[in-house]
Amino acid sequence: MDFAVGLLLFTFTLVVYFSYTNNFQSQDKGSLDLMLKDAKSISSSLALEGYPDDWSNLTAIRIGIADDQKVNATKVKRLKQLNYATGKKKFATSYDYFVYFVNSNGDVLNINGVCGSGYPLINLTYNIKSAYYYQDPDDSFMLNFMSNAFKADIYEDDIDGLVASLSEYNFLVMEHPLLSGGEFSTNKAKLENYSSNGGLLMVSGELAAPATNTMAGADFNKKSGQSQSQRTAIVNNTDEALSLNVGDSMAFAQYYYIQNNSEAANVVRIATFNQTDDNAIAKWKYGNGTVYFFSDFDVSNFNGDFMDIVQNGAGSMTEGTCTSVNMTGISAKDIVKTERYLTYNSKIVKMIVYVWQ
Repeated sequence: MDFAVGLLLFTFTLVVYFSYTNNFQSQDKGSLDLMLKDAKSISSSLALEGYPDDWSNLTAIRIGIADDQKVNATKVKRLKQLNYATGKKKFATSYDYFVYFVNSNGDVLNINGVCGSGYPLINLTYNIKSAYYYQDPDDSFMLNFMSNAFKADIYEDDIDGLVASLSEYNFLVMEHPLLSGGEFSTNKAKLENYSSNGGLLMVSGELAAPATNTMAGADFNKKSGQSQSQRTAIVNNTDEALSLNVGDSMAFAQYYYIQNNSEAANVVRIATFNQTDDNAIAKWKYGNGTVYFFSDFDVSNFNGDFMDIVQNGAGSMTEGTCTSVNMTGISAKDIVKTERYLTYNSKIVKMIVYVWQ
């Protein structure tokens, strides 16, 4: 009798265990199937142009970033700028998601300043050797961004250290450098060589003392004692990297401007001061390199986040690759991945979509 009762209890336990396990596996498989369905749906939507075709974050009904299977860099940036909660609604998913692109070598691509879009806690950095120079903590608006997003080498009032390592960098930001006359004379040719050899140079504020200096094909000038109305500039040309609109207005904290000379090529006057037509924001080619100039990074009376535009622009200017995507840091019970091939700049790239819960 004891044996029979024990056998019945053991059998009952086995039945309950296997029933629970089978139900759990069925539920788990059902959850994975739903996530995979959503991942495929997101991937299919992104592989189209979206609706309306020229959608914006305000007008989008369906999100798409490819035109005829070709990645549209402008729409990739719009996807990045889309509020994450709004993106989940547009994709009709309750799961978390992340989207990025890789080339044939498996490198994560920087497309128009975007390394990846979606889940906000996945942070990628630009895979480019860069440096940031500043001389005054009060004029260091780009410091944290360059340190975090670019992992840039930081030079605080150390022009000698910077110039000694210039050949290592592809991207250099000099924020209100205010070099002394001696420092400028000593290092001018080296900075020009950096640019002419293909380096990307971004300068803001006052290049050097005295008030007027010539470098990389432009005269860098300063005006003192200007009122806010005199320091107000308007955007008159668009730029592929900077999301500024023609007619945008802004007041710079200080009045610095550039005049191009015969050495600068293809000068784009992006923004000019209203009362003088002086160049407040400009871009030009110098040799094989490109130079961007900003009167200041400290602006007011601007309808938007000026520093966000500059920082996103920096990413767009340096298109290349980003650091690898690391999904191990997220808290996920289940995760699925889909892949789809598209083209970008006439090359085949792979779009990867992760979905998880």
